Amino acid sequence: MTDMRCSIWSELAATATDAELREKILTGFKDGKPFTPYVPTLALPSPLESVLDFGCGLGRNFPYLKTIATRVTGYDLPEMIDRCRHSSPVPVDLLSSDWDEVRGMRFGMVFASLVLQHVPEDVCRQALDGFAAIAPVTYLLARGQGDFGFSALELAARSQRFDTGACRVVDHDPRSHQLRVLGSVPFDAARSADDPRHFEVILRSRVYRS
Repeated sequence: MTDMRCSIWSELAATATDAELREKILTGFKDGKPFTPYVPTLALPSPLESVLDFGCGLGRNFPYLKTIATRVTGYDLPEMIDRCRHSSPVPVDLLSSDWDEVRGMRFGMVFASLVLQHVPEDVCRQALDGFAAIAPVTYLLARGQGDFGFSALELAARSQRFDTGACRVVDHDPRSHQLRVLGSVPFDAARSADDPRHFEVILRSRVYRS
């Protein structure tokens, strides 16, 4: 059985109020930042038959993902999925906390938005290995400087499971509450674990088999 648990997020999902949890997921929520999805600035594959929202939390991304894919699956920790069942803004086709179940499925794309920067390195490695196996494309939005002292972009590169293009440097636009593009950098320039900026990148699997 693959262990994808993260004790910090399990405890938060089990004990925090909805407002506290939304603030942890989206810093600034309590100050008025709307809990709405960021629309990617990168061109995504279209149309999509299915997409996996990895680390779906309370379903923040579901309204956007429902516009680009026929079927949407949300994966997260058991405690978070329990919360999501009651807090999701829209229904989706499947909510699962069983990584083995999800690993046995195939998707048109994995959507990993602002999640891999918040998990331990072993969880991030397992997740990236899984992404490469279950989907031809992964959309990754992550901070270079993760909470646990490593970069998800660096782990993706070291896995040798993905081809990558240039990264977009983005941040929050306080007027539109969407992503604002600050520039583009080569992937190799975005891999540093001490880079506090946020990057968008498309990871194309080298190992995916439908």
